[in-house]
Amino acid sequence: MARIALEISYDGSRFAGWQSQPGGKGVQDAMENALRKLGESARVFGAGRTDAGVHARAQVAHFDSARDWEPGRLVLAVNAWLPESVSVMRAHTVRDTFDARRSAAWREYRYFIWNSPVLHPYIRPYVFRLPGSHYNWNRASASAGAFVGEHDFRLFCRAADRPENTVRTVRSAALHRRGSLVVFRIVANAYLTNMVRIAAGGILDVAAGRRGEEWLRSLLDGGDVPKRPRTLPASGLFLWRVLYDEGALPSR
Repeated sequence: MARIALEISYDGSRFAGWQSQPGGKGVQDAMENALRKLGESARVFGAGRTDAGVHARAQVAHFDSARDWEPGRLVLAVNAWLPESVSVMRAHTVRDTFDARRSAAWREYRYFIWNSPVLHPYIRPYVFRLPGSHYNWNRASASAGAFVGEHDFRLFCRAADRPENTVRTVRSAALHRRGSLVVFRIVANAYLTNMVRIAAGGILDVAAGRRGEEWLRSLLDGGDVPKRPRTLPASGLFLWRVLYDEGALPSR
């Protein structure tokens, strides 16, 4: 028995999220169906549950195989059975103690905003479009650091999915702009449901001048506030990478 780690990229607009769904609409379903074509009946475990419509540049997953796969050969074989919206980019044989979710130290997400009156049609499914010109991105960039550290993100979670413990640790958070493209980047140990999309909504409120940085910081105190950020659409969100302690995964 060998444990194999996979790095997976997918277009989330075609799926109801990572998690397996009754109708087979999850990315996990697509992965397990492809592996069955190769004679594998194993369950595939992902590093994180991306929501419906959320994309991944580098989701990490693992499964246990009874076969002795050469990693490069496995990548080619499984991709032959996957839909065009999913690709395995790399495979590694790992220690049997490796767990894609529990072994992860940090996860990085990026939210992409396109701030322009015109939009390239081919990027439409992968950004949140803002056609207006009244946004102060320098002010928003300065406020992004408010998320860094250990905070109670209770107000950054969909109420129906709010767990008992809503404290999370953010290692870094930053906002960058290059031309019309604005990118919110956040690295945290774990996330709540819709946490990044609500955080991006808060950043947008600051950029639009509707709220200030102190309001953003007050949300992280977990107290009641007169206005919470909206949840931005899933289309602009990417699970960018999963970080592990040195040696957990072979270097590229």
